[in-house]
Amino acid sequence: MITYLAYNEKYQQGMYEVYVDLTQEEMFYQEKTFDEFKNTLFNSRAFEADGTFVALDGDKVVGFISTNARDDNPKTSGYINTFIVNKAYRRQGIGSKLLELGEAYLKEKGKTSVRFVFLSGINWAWYIPYTDKHMHPGMPAVRMNSDFYIFLYHHGYAVNSIHEGFHLPLSEYELPKAVVDKMEKNKERGLFVEIYDPNKHYGVEEFCQKIEGDNPGFAYSIRYNLNRPEPKPWLCANENGRMVGWTGAMWNEESGRGHFDGIIVDEDIRGAGLGKALFCILCYQSKLNGAQYMTFFTGLDNPARYIYLGAGFKIAQSFADMKKVF
Repeated sequence: MITYLAYNEKYQQGMYEVYVDLTQEEMFYQEKTFDEFKNTLFNSRAFEADGTFVALDGDKVVGFISTNARDDNPKTSGYINTFIVNKAYRRQGIGSKLLELGEAYLKEKGKTSVRFVFLSGINWAWYIPYTDKHMHPGMPAVRMNSDFYIFLYHHGYAVNSIHEGFHLPLSEYELPKAVVDKMEKNKERGLFVEIYDPNKHYGVEEFCQKIEGDNPGFAYSIRYNLNRPEPKPWLCANENGRMVGWTGAMWNEESGRGHFDGIIVDEDIRGAGLGKALFCILCYQSKLNGAQYMTFFTGLDNPARYIYLGAGFKIAQSFADMKKVF
């Protein structure tokens, strides 16, 4: 007989074992030690114990759901951040009951909708298909056409938006000739893409102020990096030294992934190919710095995706931000 109970710390090991079984079904979710699993879920600032429920077969955890409201604003959605049922216990109504409990919690918190998307604040690393465990550190949403996607669809969830995961191995990456030629021509206009040098480049704060209305996250990233005791290097598009474009801090993660925060160019300078140049030079610099590959995700409607595809990236997996309105 299956019983359903509110989360308790004593179930952590059992919940971890359900996750381990999931990673063994197929090579998609990254394997984790118990401590890594605990840090991702239970130790996250976004974890809400009251929104987490387990399904037990006797004393064995066979499934669980973790939801979070994140704030008290009813205009914002609540979130499902983690939802797993052991393969041997699927299609028995267990997932439906867990989902019912999670949704009831969010309704009690005043939420009028629920989503499965990276904005939950708790995200799970996944492997790029057909690679030697090239990894992206966070799953943006529900894998399109997966069993979980179909399950949510049949429980009243609809696609709110689509995100695409991009991937490129860097071992043979070279700067496209078109980018090299364009940047050579841009020199005549005083436009350059260079590693930021505080003795050479200026206008960083003015640039941050200009973009933070529409892109507060990018402005925060720039300031955060510069305020580090030892700022990480980053690429600065500039017009005779004045900052007009940015890519995030360049560094390699332990997995071999070249880090990527994003790209932005001053709207007054667009049309000069600086966005593509920033991105391609970032990829090339990451290769020179020893990165094995790069991954990231972006929305289906983001025009920058054509820059990424033009640089040689492939779409590795599509994801659906799924939403249900109560």
